[in-house]
Amino acid sequence: MDRLRLLTLSAVLFAATGAATAQNGINIIERNSLPDITARVDAGIEIPLFDDFSFIANNELRFRDNVSKIDRNYLLGGFSYETCDYFSIDAAYIFMSVLTLDDASYKEHWELRHRVYLDLKGKLELGRWNLSLTERPLVNIRPWGPDPMALPKYEWLIRSKLQAEYEIPKTELSPFAFTEISNTLNTGKYGGGPFVDRIRFCLGLAWEVSDLSEIEIYYYFDIRNSRDVDFTHGSDGSIYGIFQTRKRQYIHVFGLSFNFSLED
Repeated sequence: MDRLRLLTLSAVLFAATGAATAQNGINIIERNSLPDITARVDAGIEIPLFDDFSFIANNELRFRDNVSKIDRNYLLGGFSYETCDYFSIDAAYIFMSVLTLDDASYKEHWELRHRVYLDLKGKLELGRWNLSLTERPLVNIRPWGPDPMALPKYEWLIRSKLQAEYEIPKTELSPFAFTEISNTLNTGKYGGGPFVDRIRFCLGLAWEVSDLSEIEIYYYFDIRNSRDVDFTHGSDGSIYGIFQTRKRQYIHVFGLSFNFSLED
């Protein structure tokens, strides 16, 4: 009798699960993309406007496919305000040129996007140690209006970064490490809701070349999650098949950064 009850309960649960899947109507596919080695190089400048308030600008190039192809160019402009010794606020706009693959022609083309973000950064100095926690709400804007059922035109995210930096005595060198997690706050209609789209670990070294300039070299290990949505249509144009592919990719990022400041 107990065995019969167990079989009956299993059948009910299986039926309930099947109904939920049928009601949702989304076929979910999970796969890992091939790993990649990428690189970044950027140059930035900070120009003080008045006490504790500065204008910031930066240009960054990114490479992918084992550092064989330029795939992104970011132009940044914004403002930085240090409210006190332990808290600062940055607000910036980024004009993004991204090399993407056209779904219809299967040809690569440059797509223009926009990003606006706000950095809320808390800082703590403990001797030669500098600790910081940064919360970055941001929005990516795709002006050409992607399919809202698959990808939102306004993509909202929040990124959290915890960093530690150590100033080596009698040198101008400061090794640092941080971990960062990025969460989506919205997705398209069939995107499956918010999810963790990136986890990042970083090791780097900052060299204060002079009072006005600094060079950073760093390595990121990125775990990137993404979701693609495809549809099959009937002869009348109606959607009868929805396929959501959840991808995970492991990426190694090597970077070089040049930072300048006009504040002595």
